[in-house]
Amino acid sequence: MIKEKEEILKHECCDYCLGRQFANKYKGKQIELIGAAVRKAQTEEEVKKLLDKRLEIFTTNDCYYCNGIFNKINDYCELVLGKMNEVEFNSFLIGNHLPEELVKREEELWEKIGIQYCIPLKTHVNGVIGRKLEEITGKKADFTNPDVIFVIDFKNHKGGMDIRPLFIYGRYKKLMRGIPQTKWPCRKCRGAGRVNGKICENCKGTGKQYSETVEELISEEIIGETEAKDSKFHGEGREDIDALMLGEGRPFIIEIIKPKRRNIDLKELEKRINKHAGGKVEVSGLRFSSKKEVVKLKAATPNKTYEVIIECDEPITVEELEKLNKGIEGKTIFQRTPLRVVHRRADKVRKRKVIRVSFEKIEEKRFKAVIEAEAGTYIKELVSGDEGRTRPSFSSILGKNCKCIELNVVKVDD
Repeated sequence: MIKEKEEILKHECCDYCLGRQFANKYKGKQIELIGAAVRKAQTEEEVKKLLDKRLEIFTTNDCYYCNGIFNKINDYCELVLGKMNEVEFNSFLIGNHLPEELVKREEELWEKIGIQYCIPLKTHVNGVIGRKLEEITGKKADFTNPDVIFVIDFKNHKGGMDIRPLFIYGRYKKLMRGIPQTKWPCRKCRGAGRVNGKICENCKGTGKQYSETVEELISEEIIGETEAKDSKFHGEGREDIDALMLGEGRPFIIEIIKPKRRNIDLKELEKRINKHAGGKVEVSGLRFSSKKEVVKLKAATPNKTYEVIIECDEPITVEELEKLNKGIEGKTIFQRTPLRVVHRRADKVRKRKVIRVSFEKIEEKRFKAVIEAEAGTYIKELVSGDEGRTRPSFSSILGKNCKCIELNVVKVDD
């Protein structure tokens, strides 16, 4: 240790930086006290004795290894406190950008004395400032999932922050047809809003194929309430544009990007969203969520139940509906990617199970079907057969051309 100390003290060095090099050798002791003891001692035994005494701590703005950072902790805390006043948060973490020369000097030192007992400058200064700010603010540092990461630029003496996303879970009902779940870029201008320098006639310069989406009707109020920069919508699957989403609704999570406010009343927010959506979309059960739950939501494969109005090209009888029930309920179907979506999805055959069905004749050529099926089942194609790409289908079993004229999702299983 004495040899390592001599190498370190070839340059001006504060007790914080001297102590950092031996911190893990004397765990539980203050690092600056370790530095003061090592500086004064001539043997390792003497260091241990000195660690139980009150020692004067040496600091300097000319420290070769930190440029006096530990002499200016209060100044850097003030930098962070200024940023803290700009944002609402419950937990935080400190990060930093060190001058390149300090990083290089530390690495050169480690090549000579090793890193067996060392705590790096970046790690220790974050801890010192973090603990000081915990005392000042009463907020807690969170090393796994902080609301905000406050970043100190030691070279330019500036403070910055990385506001972490806020996640809100809920369920939505879609009560009007013709609204997609998420934003679609205009097919003509591809989202640019202009074609050959002129306003796109198809989207009137909005860059959107559809003027409203479930995502926007929900997120606009949330973005305003949280003073966020943007949001991302994560749905547990999606319904067709021309389908309603009824029952208890479809689970979703809104990921709110860079929110300046976090402590919001979700019951009041729910009311505001529903008022803003004007009966087109309705949300319920809002609660705070997490990135982990987003992953779980996106990986979920719940069964779904649908109500479908079906029209045949020929009259349909009750006996034929009984035949259809026997031919499709509990059966595995094979669905090749539908013609209507094959331009944007892989052309492959999928196996899906139709779990339960029930039928009710409502007109000479029309009947209602209630269908429970595995996630990913293309219901319209189950009905029509999609030119033989889905088999068996309602059309193939009945020997008639069938088509879906109204589709509602009525349940998404938990």
